Amino acid sequence: MTDRRLPPPTLLHAFSRHAAYMAQRQGGERLKYRDEDFSRLVLDGAQLDDAVLAACRFISASLVKASLRRADLFAADFATADLSQIQFDRADLRGANFFGACLRGASLRQSDMRPGQMQIQDSRGTRRQVTTLRGADLEGADLSLTQLEEADMAVASARGASFARANLYGVNLAGADLSGADFTEAKMKECNLLGAKLDGAKLKGADLRGANLRNVDLSMVNVTGANLIGAAMRSANATMHGEIEAILASHSRWIATGGSEGERANFSGRKLRGTDFSGCDLRAADFTDANLSDAHFVCAQLTFTNFTRCDLQRVNFDEACCAGTIFSEANLGAATFRNAQLIGAEVTTPDGQPTGRLFHPQMTGTNLNGVDLRGAKVVGVDFGQAQFTDVHLGSASLIDCKGLPPPGPVRHIAKPKGTILID
Repeated sequence: MTDRRLPPPTLLHAFSRHAAYMAQRQGGERLKYRDEDFSRLVLDGAQLDDAVLAACRFISASLVKASLRRADLFAADFATADLSQIQFDRADLRGANFFGACLRGASLRQSDMRPGQMQIQDSRGTRRQVTTLRGADLEGADLSLTQLEEADMAVASARGASFARANLYGVNLAGADLSGADFTEAKMKECNLLGAKLDGAKLKGADLRGANLRNVDLSMVNVTGANLIGAAMRSANATMHGEIEAILASHSRWIATGGSEGERANFSGRKLRGTDFSGCDLRAADFTDANLSDAHFVCAQLTFTNFTRCDLQRVNFDEACCAGTIFSEANLGAATFRNAQLIGAEVTTPDGQPTGRLFHPQMTGTNLNGVDLRGAKVVGVDFGQAQFTDVHLGSASLIDCKGLPPPGPVRHIAKPKGTILID
């Protein structure tokens, strides 16, 4: 970066006194700054072990091969900084910001990167600030034994990085490139790995209970010895065409970045008969006019997904989340929705703020002949002008639905055992 500048003499003098302090020489003084701005400074090779630099700003600074082991860097801001081969071992990095930073070959062994409790000015309250590594380059970095609870590492690149025995509880790794990374015995419970690239990653002994592995191609990953109880993931035997895998990867990045990167999945008009999308996150994907007969969407995330005029005959939607899903004029003959959720989805503003409004699933003009809705939760669905013959509603819960005819011998609709509140 051309606008970087050298540190002022006063700072260099403070560094010199800190070096004397670390060597226990006379006249030494520990480096202590708080909420200071060191942005765009060239601090390559700086020896700042044990320094106190809480809430300081190093935005776009260069600290290549610097050493800040055991340093107090609580809530420090390293956004877009060059931290290649830096030493952060055992540093306090709670609530720090590494957005877009380069940490190639960095060492963060045993560092603390948990959320930090921030004091709010002019208030007695506090707020939690997670450590951010979103979009950071961590290729070859060492994060073994690091405390990374709830950190945001979405769309980061950590190819070949080591997370061995690290605590990654609840970490957001959506869309991240983790190819060849080492997660041996890592604690990854409830970790979000949506669409992450895990080719060649080591997961032996990793705790992935309840993790989100939707859209992840596990065919190139050895999960032997990993605990995957309760994890949301694709079918183990599901194979997809390379083009579909690429679309899913781009869609995952679109979700992970709130639409700023990647691209929403568009399968309009495609012939996808028999494709297994079970466990995939396809929220807001467009399947308009696609042929999906005999396909599988078991446990899939289908919020706001558009299936208008699709051929969905014999498709398996069991246990899928169909919040705000559009099935208008689709052919759902003999499809199954056992224990699925056909409910309203919250409508938000472009910046993600809630509006208090719900968008309910649409089945207007849909062919529902032979559909199995046993055990499904169906709320606010519009069935106007839909075709009903031999629809199975056993144990279904239908609440505030529109256009659904009452049970009767003409259409052979099985009487549900659950709640029925039909508008």
